Amino acid sequence: MRDPIRHLKALAFALTVFLITSFVGAQFRPQLFPFMPYVWPYIAGGSLTYTGTELEIAPAPSFVLQNQRGEHVSLDDLRGKLVILTFLDPLCTDDCPLMVQELAAAYAQLGATAQEVVIVAINVNPDAQTQFEMESFFRTQGLDEDSAWHFLGGEWAEVVEIVVAYHVSAGDPKPSKPGEVAHQDVVFLIDRQGNYRVLITYPTPVGASLRDVIIQRVRELR
Repeated sequence: MRDPIRHLKALAFALTVFLITSFVGAQFRPQLFPFMPYVWPYIAGGSLTYTGTELEIAPAPSFVLQNQRGEHVSLDDLRGKLVILTFLDPLCTDDCPLMVQELAAAYAQLGATAQEVVIVAINVNPDAQTQFEMESFFRTQGLDEDSAWHFLGGEWAEVVEIVVAYHVSAGDPKPSKPGEVAHQDVVFLIDRQGNYRVLITYPTPVGASLRDVIIQRVRELR
């Protein structure tokens, strides 16, 4: 007859090993453990504090694409600035507009620090890579006049290389929304030297807002 206590102990041990392995792995390969930012706050004493995932300091993958104003922008061009990097679909009607408004709120609340920051979005929709589509999205969000915002697109093969380099899943059509594509909602913070520093998932766990996490982290990286 199976010993229920022994069985429960074995399950508890296996769960503990899994959680520890996942947490450690998330520090080095966060794209493989995207669930950890949601789980760990509940394990670590029930705290709902979320500040993103610290990344190993290393050069962020470079890119050269065209923004919504027709200008070529590279990561090297942005050296000396703190870069908030994300991935968006200009045709998206659900998460992307909400996420952009959170980014805009964070940028506005940074005050004078905002002068040291640029916000870059990589266009992950293979069928909406035109300057017009990217400009229209930003105009709808009230951001078309702000030079600190760059929506970058180009030849899809070039965009795919960047998406893969950042370990972000993107490009699959949304079955219920023709024209839109599914993608991971993440934000990378890149320091003035062009290094990875922080990965933030969206939606953030209960008790945290994307804008607050970004504000805190940007101020720490100044």
